[in-house]
Amino acid sequence: MEQTPEQEVLIARNNETGQVGAVVGQNPDGTPKMADVKSTPLSELVKFTKGQNPLEAFTANFMRQAKNPTTFGIFKMSAEDYEALAEPMAEMLNDPETNKEMLDKYRVEMKAPAVKIQPVDPDKVNWAEIEQQWGIKREDLEKDGALQQMKYHHKSPKLYKVNDPDKPGEKIEARLSFRSNPDGTYSLTPHFVKEEPQLDQPFRGYTFTAEDKEALTNTGNLGKAVDLKDPVTGETQKCLVSIDRLTNEIECVPVDKIYIRQKVANIDLTMQQIGILKNGGLIKEQHVELPNGQKFTADLQYNASKGDVAFVNSALYRQENEQKQQEGEKSAQSQGQKDNWHNPDGNPKRLSQWYHIPLDEQKQADYLAGKQVLVGETKDNKGNDCTMYLQYDPKERKPQTTWVYPDRDKVVGIAEEHKTQVAVNNDGKTNEATKNVKEPLQRGQTEPKDDTQQKKQQRSSRSASEGTRKNPRTPKP
Repeated sequence: MEQTPEQEVLIARNNETGQVGAVVGQNPDGTPKMADVKSTPLSELVKFTKGQNPLEAFTANFMRQAKNPTTFGIFKMSAEDYEALAEPMAEMLNDPETNKEMLDKYRVEMKAPAVKIQPVDPDKVNWAEIEQQWGIKREDLEKDGALQQMKYHHKSPKLYKVNDPDKPGEKIEARLSFRSNPDGTYSLTPHFVKEEPQLDQPFRGYTFTAEDKEALTNTGNLGKAVDLKDPVTGETQKCLVSIDRLTNEIECVPVDKIYIRQKVANIDLTMQQIGILKNGGLIKEQHVELPNGQKFTADLQYNASKGDVAFVNSALYRQENEQKQQEGEKSAQSQGQKDNWHNPDGNPKRLSQWYHIPLDEQKQADYLAGKQVLVGETKDNKGNDCTMYLQYDPKERKPQTTWVYPDRDKVVGIAEEHKTQVAVNNDGKTNEATKNVKEPLQRGQTEPKDDTQQKKQQRSSRSASEGTRKNPRTPKP
């Protein structure tokens, strides 16, 4: 008598919602389709022969499509045990941490396969053809880092002037990307700048509504998934749509090909937030801090053109930033100079050096935090040894420099004597008591320091006085 192969079934738990159910199929987005374990008979469950590929195929397909598989916990059991164990397991899954040890015996490890993007080999790019057709050389893309991004199938981060295919001898602006050829080589695809996005025309079978146009104009993103037709296969797919802000091209990406990292800048995303972003939604009012220290508040939204999560400022944030920028420009104009010390959002700019002395990362961070920063040992404008300090002055809205001379350890703050010394030695000012002393003043010096300087001061003062008496200035008739 032939023995029937042992079969297995799956129980799943949605780690976000806590929903538990028996797996009866797979939803279009790749998530497990679940049914109530108490009322669903074994006959309706998806069954797999133990140890064979269908189980692996299901979980592999689930991993590939769901993109964020850790949203679900998957557990397998023998089909024979389903009626006896399904309900107790469902109860245990309501508190998976407490029952972890027992559940681990049934757990399916959800290790997402590493996605390796095969970069473009620059040596397989037909550079001679590209230079002849578009006027672009390899070194043009290498010197500003564009080639490094284009190797990983991104568009160039900036616009380049290329040969206009419609007007020989003239140039036109475009972003650049590589396209693969059947023989394994790569050619260049220019993405030409359009005057404006073509939102009045259907895009892959979809017609933009007035609300769609407003969303795309304001944020660059449609903000929802819509059905679009693949121009090659004719297949309909759920896609997100965005506008390339540099070229005004309309671009899209299928939802099932979107991968969103769990950390964006300083923000740790929850699974629920990742789900919102994958469907085009906004994560509002996030306080963002970039690695360079820049801080601002923005909404997060997935951008199909960028292929990543983008920072989207709402009208309120844009208004605040524009107001800060206008205030900064007015302040700079009133001072008769350009504001070189602030970012457009009004925060101080990061300084990588000061008086040609490099500042390390810690010193840059301390400056942005408003702390006094030791720049280093240097010389003043007259060649005197001193130590330089830097600090951002929020009242003056600019950096301030302090020079401290060898006896700085005895000084608290900046004394008036120090100000006199710096003014005379560095700024070309005159101090009445020492104006005839030719040597640089020392720290705290406001009078002649010795008999020699005293005699020079008195002798020069007498000469000046006698000269005035001998050559009195007479008014012109």
